[in-house]
Order: sequence, then structure tokens, then C-alpha cells
Amino acid sequence: MLVRMKIALTGGSGFLGRYVIDHLVDDLGHQVVALTRRDDPGPDRQGLHWMHGDLADPASLDRLTDGADAVVHAGLMRGGDSFMDHPDDPVAYFDTNVLGTLRLLQSATDRGINRLVFVSSGAVHQHVVQGLSLDEEHPHRPGSLYGAAKASAEDLVHAYGLSGRLTAATVRPPTIYGVDDPISDSRWYALVKDLIDGKEAAATGGGKCVHAADVAKAIGLVLTAPQSKVAGQTFNCCDRFFSEYEVAQCVQSLGHTAARFTGPAKSPGCPMATEKIRSLGMEFGGTDLLRQTIKQLVQAVEVA
Repeated sequence: MLVRMKIALTGGSGFLGRYVIDHLVDDLGHQVVALTRRDDPGPDRQGLHWMHGDLADPASLDRLTDGADAVVHAGLMRGGDSFMDHPDDPVAYFDTNVLGTLRLLQSATDRGINRLVFVSSGAVHQHVVQGLSLDEEHPHRPGSLYGAAKASAEDLVHAYGLSGRLTAATVRPPTIYGVDDPISDSRWYALVKDLIDGKEAAATGGGKCVHAADVAKAIGLVLTAPQSKVAGQTFNCCDRFFSEYEVAQCVQSLGHTAARFTGPAKSPGCPMATEKIRSLGMEFGGTDLLRQTIKQLVQAVEVA
């Protein structure tokens, strides 16, 4: 029987956050209080209340966690337009994102909250050690301050989770795809548009990916799994390798047979091991979810 919870969420107004809210509120029936820096993140609705605040402000974190049963930490202060951009002020970036995570962990602990799930990133091991499995035990080898901040925050989550102070765990996705708002910000939108517009596209990229809806589902599983299985643990959350070539083929299969693209198709490198999250009951969307997403992008381009 599912226990309804009041869940404190950071990053709710971001791309992933919107999927997390939809899953926790609409699919699972939880109540969510979402922290946001935006002046107008959208209206409250049944099961969702927005709270203005910031990771760098301890008082707003205390307001967020007050009365919560669990915390989902998906928030991040970006250093630029891209997650991978090096911030202009690295110290402030580290303070907000890493020490902000510490503040949140301690705030949750002080209030006796049962569980915290942190959303990390595959960027913690951007430089893979050859010969080692890319599982949760692979050493952190980030190549960016973003990856270093996520790796540092993971270590804090481990420290709280393994000490018994708080049932804290990490979900670690690689590149997250899905329909964004606006839809033109979605991954692969530009490629899909070029193909439909009749431009010859170079479909040579690709990478390890997971749909935002699958990340949200994984978070829901870790929130409710037995404490003994999740405390202090990290769970890789990757569907599989998706190439741009496969995306282009998908566009063709949806009726745009004149779409022109060149390869070669990028080959996958070291796969991300996902046995741990699958052991909690996780099933990824795979090719069906990819096709569904590309169909939505195609429809958006056609009516634009």
C-alpha cells in the first residue's frame, strides 16, 4: 500500500523538476512543496505548492523541510547557459551547490525527515577508467566543475546515509532527454527540424541517455524502497546509448522519408551498469519512449 507523503523538492521549476512533480503528484498522489528562485514558476495546483527560496539561504531550506516526510534534491545553480559551462565565480558556484546540499541534508536531519534523494549526474565520471565497469563503484573522475560539484555532493549524501543520521541516497542519470517547455529547447529538436525542413543533417553524435520521466520514476522507487537497500547508496539511472543516427531514422519512419542525413552512427562506449536500480523494480522506456518523444518533436515542427 502506497503511503502518501509530503515531499520537499528543489529544482521543481527546471526541466527535470516538472517531470518529477507530475510523477509524484499525479501518478503517486504525494503532496509536493517545491523551492524555486523564479518569481513566477507557475500557479499552485492540487498537490503542489511553490515556495520562493534559494539553496544558499539556510532559512528558506528550513522553511522547505518543515513538516516534510521526504526531500528530493534536484536543484542546481548553473554556471552558464549549459550545465558544463565553467562558472564565472567558481567559489560561489561551489558554495551554493555543494554547501547548499550540506545545508539541506542537515536541515532534513534536524527535522527528523525519513528520506532524502539527491539527483546527481554521470558527469561525476566523465573520464572513464579503461577496464573498469561503469557501475556505482567506479571512481569519480569529473572533467568539469559541474561534475566535481555533483561528485562532492554525492560524497555528502553517502556520509549522511551511511552514518545512519538520515536515509539519504543518490540517483545518477547521464544525459536526460524529453519534451521541454518550450519544446524547441528539447534535446534533438534542432536535428528533427533540419531533417523535416529538407536540410542535410550530420547525424554523428550520441550518448548515454535516459528520459526525464524515467528519472522521475526512479526517484519515486528510491523514496519508497526499504531503508536497508538505499541508505547511503548511489543508483545509476541510464536507459541506453542513443545515437543521432537512430533519431534520424526514427524521423524517417514517421513518414518523413525524404529526410537526408549522414553518418556514421556513433558507437556506444562503456555502458552504464543499472542492475542496482533495476533490482528496485525499475523498467526503462527504451525504444518505445524514444519514438514517442521524437513523434512529439516531429508534430511540433510540423505545426510551427
